[in-house]
Amino acid sequence: MIIREMTPADINFAYACTQAEGWKSETEEDFKGFLDYDPKGCFVAEDQSVRIGICIATAYRECGFIGELIIIKEKRGRGYGTRLFDFAVRYLSAKGIKNIYLEGDLAAVPIYEKAGFRKIVRSLRFVGKIRGQKYSNVRKVTPEDLATICIIDRELFGENRGYFLERRFSLYPDLCFVHERNNRINGYLMARPGFEVISVGPWAMLDSIDYGEALLAGLSLETGEQELRIGVFESNQSAAGIIKSMRTFAEKEYCWRMVLGPQENLGMDRHLFAIGSAAKG
Repeated sequence: MIIREMTPADINFAYACTQAEGWKSETEEDFKGFLDYDPKGCFVAEDQSVRIGICIATAYRECGFIGELIIIKEKRGRGYGTRLFDFAVRYLSAKGIKNIYLEGDLAAVPIYEKAGFRKIVRSLRFVGKIRGQKYSNVRKVTPEDLATICIIDRELFGENRGYFLERRFSLYPDLCFVHERNNRINGYLMARPGFEVISVGPWAMLDSIDYGEALLAGLSLETGEQELRIGVFESNQSAAGIIKSMRTFAEKEYCWRMVLGPQENLGMDRHLFAIGSAAKG
């Protein structure tokens, strides 16, 4: 097996890999964003010049994520996935990343633990609908809002992911909303179309946390009958409580948020309901 950098010509293959796994949140546009952000962190594995897998390693300043790790089914059980994963870890470590995060499917958790990663918290998944409703203090994001949103997000998330937020808005402005209080941004929600779902996040509220539902209702006015997919940490009782109280969302199988490194709190602020960045892992 060899590992090389992904190119635009590989995007269709990468998307096909996620489709084969039944992942509904990923689109070809996501891989275009990864390549634009850091092409050297986007990997394709080949066996005898035939593509057999993908992986994305996203670096911020001190923290990074490993995600989209897939080996096609007919090539599994030969250690290819472990080698590709180790390659991504070494890439981030060589860039000076001190904390490497991922979201591990339950079956893969022992592999990640063997590599030194430890479990932090369950990452819950919900899919469902909410009735669209207009609130006077919820409106669509404008270009003038982006600087403020990025500042707030950097404080809540713990790293600067302004590239991904600005790109999300540029692609899907009709799926981005803010909640205002006293003429100031009190919360924000950005979403993107996936495969048969709308993937929600980031979703954040500074004060009046109970109004987080208003942002979801505003989004549903725009998306109609499409299902929403939302991921929240089990430790964020406010976010999980809002979703469960609606009784219109089904809880899917959870993953484990895991980390290699001393820090555990990236994206764990209670005001950040759903991390939602394409670079979340």
